[in-house]
Amino acid sequence: MLNDFKEAFNVAYAILINGGWVAFAAMLLYMFYRLYMDYIKIRWYSQQDFVLLRIVSPGDNEKSPLAFEQIFGHLHSVQGGMTWPEIHIEGQFQPWITWEIVSIGGNISNYVQVISKFRDTVEAAIYSQYPNAEITEAEDYLAKLPNYYPDTSEYDLWGLEFRYMRPNFYPIRTYLDFEHSTAETFVDPVTGIWEEMAKMNPYEMLIVQFFLRPIDDDDWKKPGYELVQKLKGVPEANKRPEDWLPKVLGVVFGPILDAFIRPGETKPAARQQDEPPSLMLHLTEGEKTIINAIERKLSKLAYQTKIVFLYIAPKEKFNVRPVWGAIVGSFKSVNAHNLNALKPDTKKWTKINYKIFKNLEKPILELFTNLRKIKFMKRVRKRWYFIGAPPNIMNAEELATLIHFPQIDVTVPNVEKVQVVKEQPPPELPIAGEL
Repeated sequence: MLNDFKEAFNVAYAILINGGWVAFAAMLLYMFYRLYMDYIKIRWYSQQDFVLLRIVSPGDNEKSPLAFEQIFGHLHSVQGGMTWPEIHIEGQFQPWITWEIVSIGGNISNYVQVISKFRDTVEAAIYSQYPNAEITEAEDYLAKLPNYYPDTSEYDLWGLEFRYMRPNFYPIRTYLDFEHSTAETFVDPVTGIWEEMAKMNPYEMLIVQFFLRPIDDDDWKKPGYELVQKLKGVPEANKRPEDWLPKVLGVVFGPILDAFIRPGETKPAARQQDEPPSLMLHLTEGEKTIINAIERKLSKLAYQTKIVFLYIAPKEKFNVRPVWGAIVGSFKSVNAHNLNALKPDTKKWTKINYKIFKNLEKPILELFTNLRKIKFMKRVRKRWYFIGAPPNIMNAEELATLIHFPQIDVTVPNVEKVQVVKEQPPPELPIAGEL
């Protein structure tokens, strides 16, 4: 055993002194670089001033989700280029907007958290489409909730995150798929979510958080267009990279073999067949629909998006099963089997199932479940983007399908709406001192 250890040590030492130290130093340097970047990013983020805005929808809303598509197009302007010193010295990074749909005891409200310097951008985007909406600065409703400790807290929680089931280039069904031009009607796909949120008991809280981080077109669209070319059957897009070794051997030894094996023979010229530019004419209507949907998604502004669901209730009255079942069922309305679907990420939710022996695994499962709940609650409370699964990339049209104000004909109770419309006084109205 000792001899084996000495031999392993001698091999490692030989590798290290014969150039291996360079790789070790490079890995160490990269590790310090990552730690440094994380430190300055957290420092920059902690120095930002955030504001939580309460958004009250107009009571007479007749606009379709297209208005919210325009809002998300406007909000994309918070995405901006940063210089090298701003990134590597100040620690700046692309911030995110948190849009929250919250039900506290069945009363549904909309909140938006954003860095204070972008408050005007948020207000301008919303007022441009909904002049009668009300936007006010609000106290953080989560601040009233005590910190969560599994053994001592009076409440319990359930949390999960929704993920795409296919690559980001494939869209979900959007509000355009729910509009019926012939009947001139719109079937709202998220009415089920509002209905379930309105059913909350006075002691229950239900939160749906959308983390929206604008993404630059160059960061994700190029692979998407390459996928479109492959689906269309474009020859260049479907060609595999050639193996260089047979090609080199053919160039070097090909003439020699021809001279000795087939002297004097001439190779007949190969007939070149013209390849069609694509196979679009041979695709089915379903395949064409998929291509058109992907191209439509790629044509619009997009966000790195995380969708988080959190249910909170007192321990003695905790009953999440009917709630999360209804919410997951409501999200299924936007799923398309030939395109994409939003489903819960069961690997990260606040429940860990036993593998084989339930009673034997119970203590360790309870420990890891409690740790996961604590981490999840901190994530929601701090509205921290960098925790959890990788983001979905959703464009403005997809987001507008999930986030919008209910129309006037949607009979969902307890959705917070403006009851009194404020109007500017007429210009000819006399003022004090003129009477």
